[in-house]
Amino acid sequence: MNRWTLVAASCFTLLTAAMVAADDGKLTVAEKAPAGVSEKVAAALNVKGQQIEAGGAAIGSVWLVKQLDAKADFKPTLAVKYPLAPGQLVGVIEIVKKSEFTDFRGQDVAAGVYTLRYGQQPVDGNHVGTSDLADFLLAIPAKLDTDPALLKMSEAMHKLSAKTAGSNHPAIFSLLPPKADEKTPALTHDSSKHFWILSLTADGKAGDAAIKIPLRVVIVGVSEG
Repeated sequence: MNRWTLVAASCFTLLTAAMVAADDGKLTVAEKAPAGVSEKVAAALNVKGQQIEAGGAAIGSVWLVKQLDAKADFKPTLAVKYPLAPGQLVGVIEIVKKSEFTDFRGQDVAAGVYTLRYGQQPVDGNHVGTSDLADFLLAIPAKLDTDPALLKMSEAMHKLSAKTAGSNHPAIFSLLPPKADEKTPALTHDSSKHFWILSLTADGKAGDAAIKIPLRVVIVGVSEG
């Protein structure tokens, strides 16, 4: 099976940290959903998203789905912080910068539109000691991922994601543990790791109860491993 290695604290990377100064981050509202997604995926998305700018240039925009279904009986563990099912659609990202974008592993990611699905680091001998956290997002070219329904986390899905980076390894963008009391949306800077962290809140449902699900993804930064 085609598996991958997660080599440092979880993060979601769009370009190298060296490109962005600590005071150059900016969030604005993306007023319409992205072109390039299927009608079914578009219907599942919020119309408005968050456009991210850094280093004086637009990086891209992120749209969350209208509703994230959460596990009603979920209890966070040391490794898993999100009440989501592997393969679940979380949102869509449109990358507009034409160069120097990478995933967490340093793989180049071209400008384009990608779905973002939740995944967890495999528990096997290949990943012992690679990360304390298991939550991440997996990017798939939107033209290959046209149905918002749950996808089984399988070798076929990993191969679809690998097409994002034009390699034999899936494009992975990892999640940081959420902060329930953090105001969102927000773009903050972790100077110790040179990460830009995008904080968003998704509308969710756990059983019959409506809930809010805080999300934290690192927009800028690369693995130190």
